[in-house]
Amino acid sequence: MTYELRKPEQTVLECPFCGQKTINATFIPSMLQAATSRSAAGSKTKFYQTKEKYEIQSGCSNCGKSQKEVERALKEGKPDVDKEKKILKRLQEQGFSGEITTKF
Repeated sequence: MTYELRKPEQTVLECPFCGQKTINATFIPSMLQAATSRSAAGSKTKFYQTKEKYEIQSGCSNCGKSQKEVERALKEGKPDVDKEKKILKRLQEQGFSGEITTKF
């Protein structure tokens, strides 16, 4: 069995806010890693596969979003404002006032 060793590579990603390809990032491919545990009985080596990931290097020069904002949006996903408005409207039609009260 042979494994191809892939190295990190520079790439340009699409901004999650404006849609332009202006985000500089480093793509780190998934790889096989070893973890060794040692005890009095001997040692055991387990292999596991890491996930591929992108390390963001810059913010968006087009819309002005910072590097942290872009990282957060790519990690958590950008909220769909139209979908949230539809859900809120449907809840209000069903009688939800928007206030949450707790009783202890």
